Amino acid sequence: MSLITFPFILAVVIGFPIMIGVYVYRDAERRRMNATLWTLVAIFTPGLTGFIIYLLVRGDYPGLR
Repeated sequence: MSLITFPFILAVVIGFPIMIGVYVYRDAERRRMNATLWTLVAIFTPGLTGFIIYLLVRGDYPGLR
């Protein structure tokens, strides 16, 4: 592994779950859902399964109407 690819792989492995977690936490708070629970589900479920489940079951956003 070269010195250029290692930081990129490390950023993807660590950065991508953090970005998903921040998005899910903020979105769940706006939708008045349990933000901490959904963030943990989205981050620790393998293969983006938790994030996809969150997107499917999230509630309505009251500000959209």
